[in-house]
Amino acid sequence: MEIDWLEDFLALSTAGVFARAADARNISQSAFTRRIKNLEHWAGTPLFDRSVHPVELTAAGKAFKQTAVDTIYALKLSKDDIRSLSRREADTLDFVALHTLAISFFPSWLNQIVEYLGPIKSRLVAENYSGCAEAILNGSADFMLCYYHPAVPTISDESRYPSATIAKDKIIAVSAANAEGKALFELKETETAPYLSYPPDTFLGRISQVCIERGNLKNALTPIYENSVAEALKSACFERHGVTFLPAGAVKQELSEGKLVQVSEPDFEVDIYIKLYRSIERTRPQLERLWKLAERQ
Repeated sequence: MEIDWLEDFLALSTAGVFARAADARNISQSAFTRRIKNLEHWAGTPLFDRSVHPVELTAAGKAFKQTAVDTIYALKLSKDDIRSLSRREADTLDFVALHTLAISFFPSWLNQIVEYLGPIKSRLVAENYSGCAEAILNGSADFMLCYYHPAVPTISDESRYPSATIAKDKIIAVSAANAEGKALFELKETETAPYLSYPPDTFLGRISQVCIERGNLKNALTPIYENSVAEALKSACFERHGVTFLPAGAVKQELSEGKLVQVSEPDFEVDIYIKLYRSIERTRPQLERLWKLAERQ
């Protein structure tokens, strides 16, 4: 059954004449008659008494009329709701970001975007790297915010998923502070410090290993706790459990307040980049405006 058949049915029930109802529906009388017959075939019974002129509704037609009115009204409301939702969704930019970036970077970066573009509607989902990559690859997000370093593989198809570098950061080692404001744990060759680590297959796990190799720190650290979320390791570090490697941007406030102390040396710290990825298959004006701005950063 088609919605047009219901509208034809109501038009004929009002006009009572096929020619007049066909004109009201702006179709030929033959096409209009055929659609009425199709509706009656679907219903399994005549809906109009053609033995009188003007035609009248049969008992089945009278019973069906309210259903037709209610159905058309419900479909119209649903259509309006869907269009309204579609307009709202088109105005909302969907981001997926690593947990650390979602907490320590995205809010301030969004402020910069708003300064240039004006107020925007956004939605952010925090994920691990595989979750972020899946979201951008399957089209459920407009943008992906992730760290980047050449030593760690990332999305390779730049033709479909281009990226823009929007900020620079570095991985540093930090410790909680003692009562004198100095590092509770230090990185020394003569003694080992408890080490709060990432799983080795994560981005920060791999970059931390680069730092350890550069600083020849393998014998200076004793792993005691592992967590894939940088914010969790920062909390454990703050609670005096040991040393960990973190993006400097994620601990900027804690360092300035003396709650954490940097214990790494510049020669084994690793520069990383914050990249914004997109899929070229998702496009609309608001998305393109933000992308052009990101490319200029």
